[in-house]
Amino acid sequence: MNAAIKLMIPFVFALICLVGCENKEASTHISNNQLKVWADTITYDVLIHNPDSLNNWESNKVKHVKQKELVNDLFELIYSGKKKAYHYYTNEKLSTSDIKELEQDPRFDRDKVGKLQFKETWLFSQNYSDIHKEIHEILLAYEIYDDSGNLRGYKAAFYLKDF
Repeated sequence: MNAAIKLMIPFVFALICLVGCENKEASTHISNNQLKVWADTITYDVLIHNPDSLNNWESNKVKHVKQKELVNDLFELIYSGKKKAYHYYTNEKLSTSDIKELEQDPRFDRDKVGKLQFKETWLFSQNYSDIHKEIHEILLAYEIYDDSGNLRGYKAAFYLKDF
């Protein structure tokens, strides 16, 4: 076999795999000993609504986020009993009546849920060049405004766990 063909074989195999293989299939065959922990619990915030329409950079980051659908789906998980809500500071389970009480608070509005905070584990598969994220918790935070209508910050509403 000529040297040029030998050099092309790995590239052809990679091309076939790119066209014919799916990462989802590959990821189902990954054993724990093939995964490297990149972050064993990392906590980070994600903006899902931009309260400042003049800030084009933030608006661009969230332009494809379906904020209402996302927030409504998370509330539905609680109201349907599929997930439990937990108090941010005490970690105690909240009842659906606690969530309904939050929704009656004049400062709260589902449309004002502007940030999510994730607690995750990040795993890396060198064999498949794949990153796996295990979500442990999602915290919902809503915008708080001062009397002049200026954003003061975000208030933690509650968190959901065990995704």
